[in-house]
Amino acid sequence: MKRMFLLLGLSALMLTLYLACEGPEGPPGEQGASAPYIILEPSTLKLMVGETATLNATTSDRQENYTWESSDEAVVTVDASGVLTGVSPGLAVVTARGVDSKASAFATVTVTEALASEISFSQHILPMFTTNNFWFPGSDKCTSCHFSNNEDEGSKHAMDLGSYQGHMLGADPPDQSTPGHPLYGQTPGQTDFDWDNSLLRARLRNNRMPQQPGWEFRRDESNRNGPDLELVNGHWQVKKPHQYTSWGNEDNVPNALGLIQAWVEALKAGGDIQDSTLYFSYMGADSLTFFDDVQQFFIEGDTWFPNSQPCVECHFANNEFSYHEMNLGTFAGIILGA
Repeated sequence: MKRMFLLLGLSALMLTLYLACEGPEGPPGEQGASAPYIILEPSTLKLMVGETATLNATTSDRQENYTWESSDEAVVTVDASGVLTGVSPGLAVVTARGVDSKASAFATVTVTEALASEISFSQHILPMFTTNNFWFPGSDKCTSCHFSNNEDEGSKHAMDLGSYQGHMLGADPPDQSTPGHPLYGQTPGQTDFDWDNSLLRARLRNNRMPQQPGWEFRRDESNRNGPDLELVNGHWQVKKPHQYTSWGNEDNVPNALGLIQAWVEALKAGGDIQDSTLYFSYMGADSLTFFDDVQQFFIEGDTWFPNSQPCVECHFANNEFSYHEMNLGTFAGIILGA
């Protein structure tokens, strides 16, 4: 009997507890009802620099407006509509908060570098030509000399490297609407682009523009013909200390490039490109030879400018250990080429 009363008592207690927990659902967040929450989609995503995406926020029990915040705006920004923009590579957390519900939700955003296909001319290519110190420490920006397709304004080769249109118009255009020598292709005004054989690549790759740091960069191009020469015992030598006075007066001032050109023209006219004993003349001096007059510019130091290194320090053989497999130390190597 006592056992019966004990079981009845326990049953009554459980019923009382059950009834105490029953009752109508109260307003959200009160009397144990569920609080509002925000669903943010997507909750994780990846963006490239410059790319945009939109986060969508929904509150569980209502429609409301949201405020948005990025944990690092140097990585990703977010506007009042939840639109994200990748700024720089990194990781950031974007928060959406309900104006009425005060609830919040988070999304993690990873920003990566733009793919090559996403690179733009204005953002990634043009700064190479419009920024000082880009090619080497102390280098002038290319647009210091090439800033207009009008040579009357003082722009070298009437070339404008400061705009997309200028790059497409090329070098030495006859006027500001007619294409000149193409920088990227082979045919003026056409899109037969061939970077490996382009004029611009040749200038950059060969360090002609900009000139290497060892050779003084002169905006007036006055040292472009190489050093002045003087005649010693019937053969040409570099005048020391170095002088550069032949620019614009090449017919009267003997210079390194003029001498080499005279040898090349004589070799061409002679009909035998392998003739290393060919005599040629330059500026009234006859009986000049490759070995006595030309070879010095490739095998001797302190030639092109004070303390310049010999060309053969880098180009010494027609094998893979020599830059471009080029041998500038012999007549045969020069004729064989690069």
